Amino acid sequence: MANVLQQYLDVFQSAQQRWLDANGDYWQQLWRVQPLFGSRQHLSSQLESSLTSGASLLRASADMHHDLQVLGERWLGRQQKSWQQYTAVLPRQVLPCFMPLEAGLSGCLIASRASRQIHHFASTRLSTVPLHAVRGVQRVYHHQGK
Repeated sequence: MANVLQQYLDVFQSAQQRWLDANGDYWQQLWRVQPLFGSRQHLSSQLESSLTSGASLLRASADMHHDLQVLGERWLGRQQKSWQQYTAVLPRQVLPCFMPLEAGLSGCLIASRASRQIHHFASTRLSTVPLHAVRGVQRVYHHQGK
């Protein structure tokens, strides 16, 4: 159990460092913003920089959630293996009593993996949606201006 707690602590420490780095970058981008009187190119660059640093902030949070879920899955996998080793030495007559437990652990692992993959995919993709939207608007604007 102490090993699991140390792993959680390590995940939190690395996630905190990533978040602090992303947060520092975000605030630097925000404070660097010049008045809106600059050129279109300059304004576009500032907007993209701000959105990119915001996306990094969201990704840091998503990465921490992902890492914690992976750690939880590893722990559940170890618990499942422990139960399988325990049930291997039990008499055959008792094994049907443990089938729901094994099925529950397997189902939990499958659901956790699926939700982790879906969450990480969605959060990393959705974190860049504002940036892609701005780039799309810029393309349309440039095509209409020609």
